Amino acid sequence: MIGPSEEQLTRLHERLLAAREIAQALLGRRDARVEASGQTIGRLTRMDALQLQGMSQLSRGQLAIRMQQIEAALRAWEAGRYGACNRCRQPIDTERLEALPEAPLCLPCQEAIEAR
Repeated sequence: MIGPSEEQLTRLHERLLAAREIAQALLGRRDARVEASGQTIGRLTRMDALQLQGMSQLSRGQLAIRMQQIEAALRAWEAGRYGACNRCRQPIDTERLEALPEAPLCLPCQEAIEAR
């Protein structure tokens, strides 16, 4: 597995901050929608907006769980542990973090847990 570079980590951190903003807005407004235009929305790019647009379809409970995961990832960032698997401590593959920036586990550990 190859972990993210410093540049990728910075970009992922920005995405986590943007995701937190969206989740907070959606938790505050049940009917909120993410604008998926070609413009930048704060720290959010069009690609991020499309990825996070699905948040508006989540139930309030699911959204609260997602918010907890985002907050945990931001705490890991502050502690210098972001990008390392919470279970095996190995680097989480960059592709996985690009797809799910708040992922706390590498794919093998996630699959092992789900197989139980």
